[in-house]
Amino acid sequence: MARKIVLGINGAHDAAACIVVDGELVVAVPEERLSRVKYHEGYPFKAVDYCLRVAGLRSLGEVDSVVINRYTHNDYEPEIRRSGFDGELVINPSHHLLHAYYAWVASDFRRPAVLVLDGSGYNYGEYERRGSPLIGPPPQYSEMEEAESMYAVGEDGSLELVRKKWGLWDSMKPFMRFPSLGHMFSAASQYIFGHFQHAGKTMGLAPYGDASAFPEPFIEYDGDDLVFDTTWVTKLPPRSDLPAHLDPICRNLAAKVQEELEPAVIHLCKVIHEATGSEELALSGGVGLNSVANGLILRQTPFSKLFVTPASGDSGIAIGAALYGYHRLTGDRPRWRAYDNYHGQKYDDRDVADAVAGAADFVRAESVPRVVEAAVADLVDGKFVGWFEGASEFGPRALGHRSIICDPRPGDMRDRLNARVKFREPFRPYAASVLAEHVKEYFDVAADDPFMMTVAPLLPQQIEVIRSVCHVDDTCRIQTVDPEHQGLYRRLIEHFHEVTGVPMVLNTSFNIRGEPIVETPQDAIRCFLSCNLDVLYLNGLRITKLTTGGSDAPATLVPHLVEDVSLAATTESVGGGASVPSYFCRTRTGQRVPVDADEYTLLHLIDAERSIAGIAAALPGRSEAEVVDAVDDLRQRGMVRLARAAVGARERSER
Repeated sequence: MARKIVLGINGAHDAAACIVVDGELVVAVPEERLSRVKYHEGYPFKAVDYCLRVAGLRSLGEVDSVVINRYTHNDYEPEIRRSGFDGELVINPSHHLLHAYYAWVASDFRRPAVLVLDGSGYNYGEYERRGSPLIGPPPQYSEMEEAESMYAVGEDGSLELVRKKWGLWDSMKPFMRFPSLGHMFSAASQYIFGHFQHAGKTMGLAPYGDASAFPEPFIEYDGDDLVFDTTWVTKLPPRSDLPAHLDPICRNLAAKVQEELEPAVIHLCKVIHEATGSEELALSGGVGLNSVANGLILRQTPFSKLFVTPASGDSGIAIGAALYGYHRLTGDRPRWRAYDNYHGQKYDDRDVADAVAGAADFVRAESVPRVVEAAVADLVDGKFVGWFEGASEFGPRALGHRSIICDPRPGDMRDRLNARVKFREPFRPYAASVLAEHVKEYFDVAADDPFMMTVAPLLPQQIEVIRSVCHVDDTCRIQTVDPEHQGLYRRLIEHFHEVTGVPMVLNTSFNIRGEPIVETPQDAIRCFLSCNLDVLYLNGLRITKLTTGGSDAPATLVPHLVEDVSLAATTESVGGGASVPSYFCRTRTGQRVPVDADEYTLLHLIDAERSIAGIAAALPGRSEAEVVDAVDDLRQRGMVRLARAAVGARERSER
């Protein structure tokens, strides 16, 4: 019997691809992991090729059905057909329905209530002309877009629509004014951080603010319905130039939208519970990434079980599309092969060896016989550790396969990690990966959470024990790690527990600010060399970088600018003259890192050929030791990496 193969594609923001074969998910990957462009928007060329290769398919011609979610004004059918595909192409079934398929199937619940909350789907007219099922009766206007959807699982084992709310746009620019929970958060994030995709930052900033600074409600309640005011954002003063955490309006606005969101989510959960009678809730859509609100659901609603899709944002649409396509093609419910979120490729020892060889001038690699013990020793020694193993996670949470980890006990680890490793805002918190059997000894949790989708309060007696995973409001986003967890990560945490008495590590995604999570061994080494990570474990291989402090002859090392870094100086006209120049280094993700005039001059002398000693010779008045220290500081700030000098160059430097 021929296999049934379905490709699911999200071709909008957070583009991604997924392949389901005979009802089981075989591979899925977001395009951003491959293009290295965060929130990649458009057709996911690289992700489609990746999925075909990992699934062992030669071309799209071997696929039976393609289901694609795309903006209504884009057309990718010519591209798909040119790739050899001649099967059924399904365009734009209900956006919320695809979120719902992912939540329903991946939950593995028998008959859950399925709630989809996000910014918006597409309009009724688009779905009607495409023949999408489960869109309900026509709304008042055909251009109205999905704002909220509720589903149940019927007696026949298929999804049924419980209710759907539609909305009209007031505006998209400069702020997303649309009556939904997701776009209430989008508008606040646009004001505070300049982009709607920064809702996670807004959630993290909220505990620093005072919601009462905005006394008028953004949401009111009319029976079961939410009524949104979308005019509040038009009444805000112009955004200041202050960083968000130093601007009281930004802090208070973040607190306000979080305060409005939480009871609204609880209200809708109660509505769908009353409508369905189910004790199990599956949640998806971008609002599902609000882990603070998720943490309240089992506490404040009648549901006894909760599943939140690990990729609740629109990358998860690709998974939902493939699952929906298989159900549509065969009539059979897709199967979820395992309760995990590792849907990417596994990289073998050859892949690792090639990546290490490509960076041989910059790193040292050693095979250690007891990897877990070595990594724990590094953690206890206060090091920041990159951890790479197995298949990559799908979605925004790193769950121990593409993670940066450290000791959660010292109080300064969070601040050091933000400043010198992740290069991100100082207010942002970090999560904890906790042995599942010990989680209730540290956190007030309602249930295990293997996907890091909920926030829980710390028990008061544990706050000072694990200070670096404790947010300002004494909460923490948690990942419970059970004994069946894939790979060595569980063993690492077990050994850390044996050594320290603490059954967890601080865990954050393996990337720096503005970049996607690393996918390949090459990505991991590149990220390692562009930040202040101390050590990298790459499929069990222990990798360190060259540093001035770790060298017997630091002046012989050759500085290189980190890839894609550029230097700039700006001046302003002041009273007919020029101001004192401002200098900065622009990273490959667009971040501007200020440098002083001496650092700017030093950076201009770095040409990937001169050693530190050679650079010092070109800087009159500065000693070699001073230049060694200055280069090391630039390395720690993510601007410079160090290489071994060639033998001849080293001999000349030593002379």
